[in-house]
Amino acid sequence: MKKLLLKSLAIIILITFYSCEEENAPIFVAQPDVDGIIFTNSFASNYLISEATKENIGDRLIWESADFGVTTNVTYEIQGSIDPTFSTFTIIGTTNENNFPVTISNFLDFAKELGLDADPSTTDSAGLANNVGQFFVRIKANVGTTDNLTTYSEFETINITWLEDIPTNTCNSLYVLGEGITDIGWNFPGIELTCDTNVLKAKARLGNANFRFFTTVGDWDSGLDYNYFENEGYTIDANLENAGDNFSFIGTPGIYTITIDDANKTIQLEASSSLWAVGDAVPGGWSFSGDTVEFIENTPDIWSASIELNNNIFRFFQTFGTYDTNNNFQYYIDQGFTIDSNFESDGGPDANFNFIGTAGSYNLTINAVEKTITLN
Repeated sequence: MKKLLLKSLAIIILITFYSCEEENAPIFVAQPDVDGIIFTNSFASNYLISEATKENIGDRLIWESADFGVTTNVTYEIQGSIDPTFSTFTIIGTTNENNFPVTISNFLDFAKELGLDADPSTTDSAGLANNVGQFFVRIKANVGTTDNLTTYSEFETINITWLEDIPTNTCNSLYVLGEGITDIGWNFPGIELTCDTNVLKAKARLGNANFRFFTTVGDWDSGLDYNYFENEGYTIDANLENAGDNFSFIGTPGIYTITIDDANKTIQLEASSSLWAVGDAVPGGWSFSGDTVEFIENTPDIWSASIELNNNIFRFFQTFGTYDTNNNFQYYIDQGFTIDSNFESDGGPDANFNFIGTAGSYNLTINAVEKTITLN
């Protein structure tokens, strides 16, 4: 009897085994994402919007992929609303990727829904300018299964300021020259500070010497010195001193952006900043160290360096030791740059540069004047 029971058990096990063998490959069933979606991009504290820039990208939203236990058929829906509860919302777009560009035009749609405008004569109920507000964005993810599994991100607040309509040419160009403008000296026409809504700007290489502003090219009597601006009530950068008929630059020599703000009555200097290449394709890898290659702005708006490249990824950073995505491959594409064919985007959420050329030493130049990135 005992042997009969053992034989019966063996037969049952064999039948079960062969039944399992005949089943299909393992089936992966989507499961709910309990963690939700997290944004990974940095949001600006305020976004400036206008009809003139509506075709521009306002920001690129980047998020961690939803975890449903499957990697395919996940659809992301980008939602925007002027109500943080999202009782009503607008679908900005959908994608199967984990990033999406939101345009200034999208921002303007929500601004109009908020009742904002660019007319400086209109005000809100408190009598303040009617051009500032906020809306909210979130990401919805779902898997196209019969269960229709869905998860959401927390919402992010987007603060917007609609630039008010102001006559564009409210000030005239100025021209700066002198020994302190080391690439120019006392030679007209000097460097032109162009005007945009009461703000004049130019980049120049400054040295520890004197210079002066002029309203008319070739007219020495049209000079505007330190005393002129001081008497007009301007606050003047601490790196500039009164030198009688001139300004005297006493800061660290280098390239600076000179800004004269006629509305706020200020003269400011902003020193040039370098860029650093970090990643597996470049010396130093993904850490900031003594081997990290620095791209110096030796000519206004042109950064360059000699660098060893291998077939891998990297991107540029504006601040040594600070990781961000402000200067990745997609950033330069969005800004209208033509990029050397030896580079491509790695296709990931950080949109790194991927070097696909022949490994070796190159001179790499980022030219923001001509909007090119080249290798030589």
